Amino acid sequence: MHAVTERWRFIDSGSGSGFTHMAVDLALAQQAAHRPFAATLRVYRWQPAAVSLGHHQSLAEIDLDACRRQGVDVVYRPTGGRAVLHSNELTYSVTLSPASRLFNLEIMAVYERISLAILAGLAQLRIAAVFDRSERTIKDFARGELSSLCYASAIQHEIGVQGRKLVGSAQRRFADAVLQHGSILIGPEHCDLAFFLAQGDQARRQSIHRYMAAHTVCLNELAASPLRYEDLAAALAKGFQQALNIEWIMAPLYPEELAAAEQNRSQADSEMQRRLSDLKEPSSRERC
Repeated sequence: MHAVTERWRFIDSGSGSGFTHMAVDLALAQQAAHRPFAATLRVYRWQPAAVSLGHHQSLAEIDLDACRRQGVDVVYRPTGGRAVLHSNELTYSVTLSPASRLFNLEIMAVYERISLAILAGLAQLRIAAVFDRSERTIKDFARGELSSLCYASAIQHEIGVQGRKLVGSAQRRFADAVLQHGSILIGPEHCDLAFFLAQGDQARRQSIHRYMAAHTVCLNELAASPLRYEDLAAALAKGFQQALNIEWIMAPLYPEELAAAEQNRSQADSEMQRRLSDLKEPSSRERC
């Protein structure tokens, strides 16, 4: 018996700043229970490029001066996870409301169902990736040394090709919503995150860059011809529709979602200023 068709909203937000995208993702989660569809799939890209950090990461891990010189934003995600440099990629964002059949599943079950839908989208482009459930250990670096970098972590419960990570995702469960978003790599620019790290000399950063390049893969390495963002967005829409038996509703953000996003952006700006201030403050030990 086939599952009942769910009505999902599809939004292609195109290019925007990381600050705006993160505020909108959070707003979608905050408003999910009030919308007339089971879930929203939103896709977007980052302009300018940005380093995003998991909600509990420290700014001290990133060379903020290097980011400023290169015009790279630094933003916090409403989810956890590790640092990512967003440049030549498509970011997907899935927000589930309590009306979705996926909502009450365990966290990893939701993660896997969404991952399988992404795989179905990639199959539209003849990309033979897999959802890798194996546990692997990072080699060549001390334990924990690369723990703050998403695309330097060993592939486990992620989408990849022959052990090389292609998609990095993070999830957060709210009282009445689940938010999962992640990066699907189109080009290799994510590896340049190595040059925006606060620790290590240039030789060490080069070594990390080589490690990331060897342990990740992008769509343009796999495809017969270069892929465009628009091609990937269309393929994802088809893949999700097939894998999850959904009917697409093409609808923009609601006024309430836009208002929530604006408020989230303001609060994120204030929180970033606080974090920057804390970063500049000497530690209590140094003040003694």
